[in-house]
Amino acid sequence: MLFYENNDFIIARKPAGFLSEEDPAGSVNLRSLLEKYLSETYPWKKRGICQLVNRLDKPVEGLLICAKKQSILKGLQQQFYERTVRKNYFAIVEGKPEPIKATIKSHLKKVQHAFRAVAATANDPEAKEAILHYQLLDHQEGFSLLQIELRTGKFHQIRFQLSQKSYPIWNDEWYGAKKYSAEMKIGLFSYSIQFKDVQTGEQRNFVCCPPLDKEPWNLFFGVLSQKCQTLVE
Repeated sequence: MLFYENNDFIIARKPAGFLSEEDPAGSVNLRSLLEKYLSETYPWKKRGICQLVNRLDKPVEGLLICAKKQSILKGLQQQFYERTVRKNYFAIVEGKPEPIKATIKSHLKKVQHAFRAVAATANDPEAKEAILHYQLLDHQEGFSLLQIELRTGKFHQIRFQLSQKSYPIWNDEWYGAKKYSAEMKIGLFSYSIQFKDVQTGEQRNFVCCPPLDKEPWNLFFGVLSQKCQTLVE
């Protein structure tokens, strides 16, 4: 799970099926595991913070930032507020999107009791503007591989917006897809996150690849292998 660490922050790779943070039931979650790691690795230090700057839904795998200092947390939160952090995903969806490249803009709101996003009008006081850009990379056996740049980070945004366009994400029954696996995972992977180092001002970019030996990513093994190689060079 530990992808990168320095004195200021941790980049972690959250597995699918894990919560980002603790829920009322006390389920296994990434933040608790990172706090345990920090206390065991640096026992001479006082219990420090491990605050997640971004989060991923339980069935989504990929990169998250954990701030180890309050000043770093505030600096990164400001970048998210200003929308200067770049977040990129791979998604496998049912069908073939048309056009093959587009920006999706819509409004959504969170229905708390149902724990899902629904469409909203722009003048709804609970509405949030949601923006993403997608590009079709490949299409095979009724599924499409998309590269997504998330411009805003709203509740269930990618899952909701693609479902609204009739291209639900692989195994995402919550938003209308068929069930392809009993595992708590969907075809959505946060592969890249880019932000400005709070201390130095340097641009930091972290990239990882989805598990190409596992479904559904193995369906696009060739394309993803080449794409990942290009991204990490």
